[in-house]
Amino acid sequence: MNDIRKKAKRLVLALYNIDDVYYASERKKRLSDAELCIMYALDDGKPHSQKEICEEWLVPKTTINTITKKWEAQGLLTLTPITGKRREMQITLTEAGKTFAKDFMAFIYRAEDKALSRTLEKYPDTFIEALEYFGTSLKEAFEEDTNNGFTER
Repeated sequence: MNDIRKKAKRLVLALYNIDDVYYASERKKRLSDAELCIMYALDDGKPHSQKEICEEWLVPKTTINTITKKWEAQGLLTLTPITGKRREMQITLTEAGKTFAKDFMAFIYRAEDKALSRTLEKYPDTFIEALEYFGTSLKEAFEEDTNNGFTER
């Protein structure tokens, strides 16, 4: 295995390890990965459209719709039509939703803060920029291969 392949494998395994930490937390808290993504998006205190969450967090629109309908029925959020958008809704946490998000996300934020603090003691914060760049480059590389005739088996 050449050097670039070894490094790529290490990086992919590290990313899977990070994903696994979140999935394990979700299972303990009885929230799906899509629900965690939506909660994470909404916990910034701003209203978001279903489309924004879909594009930023890569959660399918149908999944977002199912979860928001469930949470609306539970009183955790409100769905408000967006002026000029025929079918798009603005999602806003209710006070009960904000309390739920604060309680649920506190554990995750504490763990992230600890892990990031430890990491920043050892590595400069440019690793975040590098990881963002890798994500963009990987997406572009996949798109290039797809556009150049790569097909599934």
